[in-house]
Amino acid sequence: MNISVIICTLNRPIILHETITSILKQNLPPWQIIIASPGQDHILPETLALEGVQYVQTLTGLCKQRNKGLEAVAPGTGLVAFLDDDIELSRSYLEAMARLFREKPGIIVASGRMLHDGGRDTRISREQAIDKCEAYDLTHKHDAPLSYKSISSGYGCNMIVRHSGIGAFRFDEHLPLYAWLEDRDFSHRCTVGRCAPVECNNAVAVHLGWRSGRISGVRLGFSTVVNPVYLRRKANMFSFQFILVNYWLRCIAGNIIGVITGDSEHDRIGLIKGNMIGFWHLITGKCDPEYILTL
Repeated sequence: MNISVIICTLNRPIILHETITSILKQNLPPWQIIIASPGQDHILPETLALEGVQYVQTLTGLCKQRNKGLEAVAPGTGLVAFLDDDIELSRSYLEAMARLFREKPGIIVASGRMLHDGGRDTRISREQAIDKCEAYDLTHKHDAPLSYKSISSGYGCNMIVRHSGIGAFRFDEHLPLYAWLEDRDFSHRCTVGRCAPVECNNAVAVHLGWRSGRISGVRLGFSTVVNPVYLRRKANMFSFQFILVNYWLRCIAGNIIGVITGDSEHDRIGLIKGNMIGFWHLITGKCDPEYILTL
C-alpha cells in the first residue's frame, strides 16, 4: 500500500530534518514525503536533497499547508499520512498502519498510539524519543495481532487517512494559522456515517511537543475558546456541555495553574488574555476564528 506523507512546517528546520530522517528509516518507506511550507528558508538544503522529498510552497496556516500538500499527492497513493514536524516514529509505524488499512477496508482515519505526547504533556528531547521507539521495536513483534480501538477523532500530529476516502474533503481554511481542532473537523467529515476513527496500538510514535514555530499565546488562547463553538455551529460536532468542560474549563484551569506554578514552556498570561478576548468575542454575538489575524 503506497503511503504519501505530508508534513507542514514553519521555522523549525533542524527538528524537521530529524523527523524526516526518522521517517526514511521505516520498515515500509513512504512513497513520497511532501513538505508544505511558506518558503524554502524554513527547510535545510540537506533535507530537500533527501530521496523522495518534495517541496510545495504555500501560504501560512496549517489548513492551507495541508490542503496544498494534498494537491501534490501522487496518483496511486493508498494512504495519506499527516505528520507533525516534531514526531519520532517507531520503525514499524507505517508498516503497521498499512496492515491495518489493508486488513480492515472499512477504516478511513487512524492515528497511532503515543508512547509520550509532548504536545499534551512535558516536552521531550529527540534522543529520549528515539530511545522510547527503539525500546518498543526491540520488545514487540511486528506481526503481532492487530489491536485498535474507536476514538472520537484522528490526532493531527499523526493522522493517517485512506486516500480514496478523502474525496473532495479538505481542511477548513477558516481555521487560520495553528488551526486549533482542524484534525477533529477533518476526520469528522471524512468518517461521518462510516467507520469511526481508530487508534492503532501496533503503530507507535513519540510527539516531541516543541514549542518553537507556534503562534502566540494570545492567538492560541482565543482559538481554544472560539473554534469549538464555530465547529458546533458548523457541524454540530460538540454539545455545549462538552465544550464547557473539555475546552473552556480545562484550558482556563490549566492556564491559571500554569501561572501559579511558573510554567515556562507556555505563554500562560498570553493564553489567559486570549481566552478573555475569545469570550468577549462570543458575548458580542460573533464567532469568527479568523479574528485572530487581527490580534
